[in-house]
Amino acid sequence: MRKCRYKRILISSVFNISLIILLSGCWSSKPIEDLNIILGSSLDKDDDGKIKSTLQYAVPEAMTTKSGGVNPEKPYINVIGEGISLEPSGWETTLSREGYIFGAHQKCVVISEELAREINLRELTDLYFRDIDIRGSTLIFIAKGKANQALETKEKNIIPSLRIVEIANEASTSEIVSKTPLIRIGGLMNSGSSFLLQLLEPTDQGVKFSGGAIINGKKNKMIGTLNTQEVEGINWITAGGKGGAVKAYTKKSDGPTWFQIESMKKKVTPHIKGDKISFDVRIESEGRIAEYWNPKLKPVFEEKNVNRIEKATEEEVTKIVENVTNKLQNEYKTDVAGFGNEVRIHYPKKWKKMSKNWDELFSKAKINYDVHITIRDYGMIGKKKRK
Repeated sequence: MRKCRYKRILISSVFNISLIILLSGCWSSKPIEDLNIILGSSLDKDDDGKIKSTLQYAVPEAMTTKSGGVNPEKPYINVIGEGISLEPSGWETTLSREGYIFGAHQKCVVISEELAREINLRELTDLYFRDIDIRGSTLIFIAKGKANQALETKEKNIIPSLRIVEIANEASTSEIVSKTPLIRIGGLMNSGSSFLLQLLEPTDQGVKFSGGAIINGKKNKMIGTLNTQEVEGINWITAGGKGGAVKAYTKKSDGPTWFQIESMKKKVTPHIKGDKISFDVRIESEGRIAEYWNPKLKPVFEEKNVNRIEKATEEEVTKIVENVTNKLQNEYKTDVAGFGNEVRIHYPKKWKKMSKNWDELFSKAKINYDVHITIRDYGMIGKKKRK
């Protein structure tokens, strides 16, 4: 009994000592000052036709503010490498920095419009899908002009790649493209679907979100752009908006009324009769009066005036969605609004044949929009119960 007791004590002691050793720290850990933490990257084409890769590293010691509240040092450093593809250009950037390269915190990749139009996006992003350090949540953007300019700013204590992602995550507007992480783009490319990527415009004041880049699903290349209002139209069709407002006029002589979006819903019903395809799209939105410019000061909460504002807003939204649909069908002949997905859901057998030349079929489809706007709130001026 005593021997068994001593044996249990010995085993318990060895186990506890092992735990103490293991909990004291990770043997493979590295001090943060020895890490080159990648927060973002960009891809451009240089004058020789090679790919110019820019990696944005965090500078931890510059992130702490001085006594005056602003650190004179930039909290990031951009390192550039060049090569015929991403792998050699990536190694060139790593050889120019001391310490271990850590890519698990990369938040975004910005690709220049020039590269996106010339090189298949599947090939251009292949490394990101294979690299075990890069997460599927990394957001992808297209830049007008040079992509590496999007990773620069004159603002103090700001890291451009983090600012870009923060805007994409937090902006309450329907004028930006829904977030497109790496993992979602992979699925879209595998399915042969066309899609939108957020377009960035570098300025002296920083990056501006400026419409969307159309990526053709068959070519996997950028073929055109949509402006901010056209992106808004896509978000109305897909109910992918995150807020924002619509300006409408009840009369030409009146000032504008701003309808603030609080919710969006959509129902897309495809119809296939022989070789003819059509869609009925019902769009519903509830919101509030954000601003009401009316020289005659008509009470906004009277039923007849509310109805007039709702009707005017419905007409404006209908105009927005019809304009972007016309551009997609006639100018680009490319579906980035998910109509093909609705056919796949409702007619899975027919979709197998249609998917091969869907963009061509989409360009000939008849699309009918039915928009319903409901005003639920009028701010602090007036009120009226609605059924």
